[in-house]
Amino acid sequence: MNKKMTVGLLGASLLGLATGAAAQNRAEAWTLTPYVGGYLFDSKQDLESAPIFGLRAGYNFTENWGAELFGSYVLTESDTDSGPNVNVESDVYRFGGNILYNFQPTKKLVPFLAVGVGRYNITIPDLDRPKTNKTLAEYGGGLKYFVGPDFALRADIRHVLGFSPSISNFEYTFGVTWEIGGVKPVVLPPVTPEPTICQTCAPPPPRVDSDGDGVEDALDKCPNTPKGFRVDSTGCIIEQTIVLRAVNFVLDGYELTAPAKTTLDEIASALTAQPALSLQIGGHTDSTGSDQYNQKLSQRRADSVRTYMISKGIDGSRMIAKGYGESEPISSNESPEGRADNRRVEFKLLDKPSFVKVYNEESSRASKTAAKKLGKTKKK
Repeated sequence: MNKKMTVGLLGASLLGLATGAAAQNRAEAWTLTPYVGGYLFDSKQDLESAPIFGLRAGYNFTENWGAELFGSYVLTESDTDSGPNVNVESDVYRFGGNILYNFQPTKKLVPFLAVGVGRYNITIPDLDRPKTNKTLAEYGGGLKYFVGPDFALRADIRHVLGFSPSISNFEYTFGVTWEIGGVKPVVLPPVTPEPTICQTCAPPPPRVDSDGDGVEDALDKCPNTPKGFRVDSTGCIIEQTIVLRAVNFVLDGYELTAPAKTTLDEIASALTAQPALSLQIGGHTDSTGSDQYNQKLSQRRADSVRTYMISKGIDGSRMIAKGYGESEPISSNESPEGRADNRRVEFKLLDKPSFVKVYNEESSRASKTAAKKLGKTKKK
């Protein structure tokens, strides 16, 4: 392929890549570009066209203007057909600098023009000839296609000119440019257009939530939900759980111990979250003392718990206090431990809905221990 055809096809391929996209060429950035390509010599030089390998190092003064230094190597052969040495290997070293002007630097694809000067050094090791050094001028251009914020694929073409005697060479290369540092482009937030207000449109219908569960009637699959119950996105009640733990009392007493108050605080918190629930508070005694005395004592214990729950914000209408005396023991009254278990208040949920699970548990160990330690030795 002759030199003019090669250069023409390369120029056409570079122009065919030109499409617009996002910005990347940065001001004040340093650049490194390793490259490979081909070098076409003037026929007067008796050198064959050959591959070229090189490196460019540059700096962008602005988004548009930059400068580069380059160095390259060509391993070619002399194509003279005279003399005994035919096709002798020759080393060509090129170095110099270019000024670049980048068009549309705020695009992903950046075309550019280049002009510069340099020198080459031609050495033919197998022939006893002195090195050839020559000053050259060059011009050309290329394209950078950014595949990321710091990397671009690059294609270059140069027309290299020499004088005295005049020569005309062409160089085409392909490489990868790495941009280091520089001024990062400012990304502005997208502009949100102001909503258009329709002056003649009817206002949307109000959202209606008849049962007040937080789900509007149009989406509510379970209407008339009782107040206070948690519901899912369709307005149906989520299964509820409540734990009702008993509390113990000292012998012949109805005052609440500290552990008993802790248990009642937990129950009050559960009732606050479920305002539709109501309770029966049942007071109990051991068998020590007369039936009539124990009946009154059990009622005082139930009333003491109800009063404490009211002090924690629970509506009194939701609680019924009832004394059972010694009629419902849960342990034997023949031992001190059994009698301590029987001195208690228990809870029962009234009108339990199907979606509420109730766990009745015995009093805590702390409540039992406090009742034993503070208990009287004799019951009146």
